[in-house]
Amino acid sequence: MHLRALIAALLVLACAAGGAVARQVRPAFTAAWSAEVGDLDATPAFSVPVATIGGRAVLALPSTGAIRLHDAETGAVIHTFPFALPYDRMGFVGELLAVSGEERITVLDPVTGRTKWTRPLASADAPIRAYLSRTALTPTGIAWAGRDGLHGLDPASGRDTWTVPWPAGCPDRQLLESELAVIVQHCADGSLTLHGVDMRAGRLVWTRRVRGSHENLADVDVSATRLIIAREPGQITAFDPYGRPVARSRITYPDVGGPTVVGDAELTLLVRSVGGVREMTATRSRDGRVLWHRSLRPRTPPGTPEGYAGNAGTLTAGHAMGATATELAPRMIEVISLADGTRHVLPLPVGESASLVVGSTARDVLLYERHPGGDRVTAYTFRDGLLPSSPLAVPPDRWPDACTLLDPAALPGYVPVPGAVEHLGVRWPKPDVCEFVPPDDAGALVRVAVTWVAATDAEAARLARTTLAADKGALRLGEGAYLRSKVGSDDQRTFAWATGGRLLAEVRAGGDSALTRRAALAVAARLRGGPCPGTYPCLHG
Repeated sequence: MHLRALIAALLVLACAAGGAVARQVRPAFTAAWSAEVGDLDATPAFSVPVATIGGRAVLALPSTGAIRLHDAETGAVIHTFPFALPYDRMGFVGELLAVSGEERITVLDPVTGRTKWTRPLASADAPIRAYLSRTALTPTGIAWAGRDGLHGLDPASGRDTWTVPWPAGCPDRQLLESELAVIVQHCADGSLTLHGVDMRAGRLVWTRRVRGSHENLADVDVSATRLIIAREPGQITAFDPYGRPVARSRITYPDVGGPTVVGDAELTLLVRSVGGVREMTATRSRDGRVLWHRSLRPRTPPGTPEGYAGNAGTLTAGHAMGATATELAPRMIEVISLADGTRHVLPLPVGESASLVVGSTARDVLLYERHPGGDRVTAYTFRDGLLPSSPLAVPPDRWPDACTLLDPAALPGYVPVPGAVEHLGVRWPKPDVCEFVPPDDAGALVRVAVTWVAATDAEAARLARTTLAADKGALRLGEGAYLRSKVGSDDQRTFAWATGGRLLAEVRAGGDSALTRRAALAVAARLRGGPCPGTYPCLHG
């Protein structure tokens, strides 16, 4: 019986014995990690790029004289790229990191930790609005604005691969970054024309007109989830990166929240103001079906900090989040449940530091914080107050260290090496796995893993019976020790388990059945009558 299946059976036993119920705690943010980024003098345009590379979520942060690649879950530094050139932003292009600034593009390789290429761009005379970016860094490609049109770059080599001539008509332009590059034409009558550019094929693939007037200029932006938000007089329309409308609603003065649209493959959330009320509507992304709707009238009039309800423009796996004030100042963060629209407004635990939302991962919201000793980016995890009770009868911190379960005298010369395997969604505070390394290459590695700790003798007995019943071909080696019927790749029975003192342990010596038997008997003897280590409930009393 495989370990995963055994764990499932043990969970059934645990739930049958006591049942797992949710317990209520106060909703809160907790800091998952924090990293120094130097003195950035950050503006609201600052954002943290996040990507998944080789199955691992990573993000890029600036630092003094360098760019660092971090693990998005732990904040650990993966690579440090020395980088002295001035730059204004970064973005992941496939599995590469592109850096843009002062008419130059540099591409870094997050896998090797090296610079792939860097090159200058002749974009000074491009017909782009002053002070706006002349490059587009998107997940599907890199483009730069030249005098004659938009030029595509091969992310792997930096060579020009295509040119899209500037669309005729309104000559006042800007570039936006969605999954595709978007050319925006600002017309004299206050309207906009949007053109989506396929970054791989190098061609215009869609065009949309956005109404405007001299009194009410049309506006366009890209949300945190790369949806294109077009604002017309009295109306907001959101397009996906391929120009398809995904949400549309009227908007009316006064502005008390939004407008913004964020979404993923499952849900699209539209936030807008209608008559001084902040309206939020969640729809199913695939067919537009309304999942829930919420209205909120701010407590104070528009124009005051409390009169703006936030736009929930940052998305994690289960929540949309937004700052309730627009200034770079200590602030409250609003959290909206994507499941039903439940709302929480919480202070962030940043003391007197100024803060600014600069991105998110599937789990965390990322904040830029000003500190006297140097600016930081901190990842905060939101806990909504409903925490499931653990199905474990004995808490993880009271489980034994796996390295204490095998008497050193049983394996002369072997060196214990502690380890940890995450299961049941928990990373154990003490080693739940221990590998005993042989003194020379002729010996087999012995692995001991703690599988379960029962709270009572009756539960322990039931656990042993369940485990034995699941493997009809198991061979009893001695009291509390059994050799599994499972055969390894070497055609030997090298999997065993031992029980005693309310504990179940897995034992294996790869390629050596005799050593597996000896180790299993030694672990079983230890569980039956060895001394209690004192760090967990006595396993024999």
